[in-house]
Amino acid sequence: MSRPQVVVTVVDITSQTVQLHDVITIGGQAFEISDLIELPGRAKRLRFGTGETFTMHANTTLSATRAAGRR
Repeated sequence: MSRPQVVVTVVDITSQTVQLHDVITIGGQAFEISDLIELPGRAKRLRFGTGETFTMHANTTLSATRAAGRR
């Protein structure tokens, strides 16, 4: 039985465009975003599947991988 292929794209994200299930790499380790919490000043707290968090400020831009079909 063959596995379905997942197509991912690399996108630049900001606190305004980040989405659930985006995957960002920090220190060579990939983290999938499992929850987003809005903070004052257009910042967001990203919660990863590992339970760790990362605060993304309004002027932060990161590269992320996103499964095809998600915007």
